Amino acid sequence: MSTSGRAQGRRFDRDHSVATQAVLFLADLDPDAVGDAGAHATHYEPVPVADFQALLRTVPDEVIHSSTFVDVGAGMGRALLLASEYPFKQAVGVEVSPGLYEVGRHNIANARGFQSRCHDVRLVLADARLWSYPSGDLVVFLYNPFDGEALAATLASIAGRESAGDTWLVYHTPVERELIEANPYWTIHAEVRDAVVYRSNGKVY
Repeated sequence: MSTSGRAQGRRFDRDHSVATQAVLFLADLDPDAVGDAGAHATHYEPVPVADFQALLRTVPDEVIHSSTFVDVGAGMGRALLLASEYPFKQAVGVEVSPGLYEVGRHNIANARGFQSRCHDVRLVLADARLWSYPSGDLVVFLYNPFDGEALAATLASIAGRESAGDTWLVYHTPVERELIEANPYWTIHAEVRDAVVYRSNGKVY
């Protein structure tokens, strides 16, 4: 993250009475609790506010209205808080680290100054590779949370959910983009800065 991005992150925290600006490694934070997920995770760092907003502008309004937003590797909840200002049917953050989960839960409960348009915002403590993803349309946000092996398992769980609808992947810092683009069911919808937005109709595997 750039110096300006970190400054913007600190301002975000100050303005909203939250704590999201940090760089942490799961294996150092609570290794016993995260199990083998720590071996596949990258590190916690919050998405730059301007980057998130630019990416959401590429997703059609009708998709946002019909979809559940899922932040994979939600950390301290910044992306989830930002998503609350959009009219998603529901916004869910999935975090495997108990330490980050507790901070994120506190942030969501105590955040100030957001103009919330999504009225069902929640954080769950779970392994994104194995979690039961909601049915229907999804907008899945990934801020490079883990390696290709974990990403493949997560995409399989997303695809295997009951009554799968349209799925959009908003992938910032797409280190493993070749894995997604090797699957013909995914198509690139947009590329913005250091990110790619994909979409797939129905089941993707």
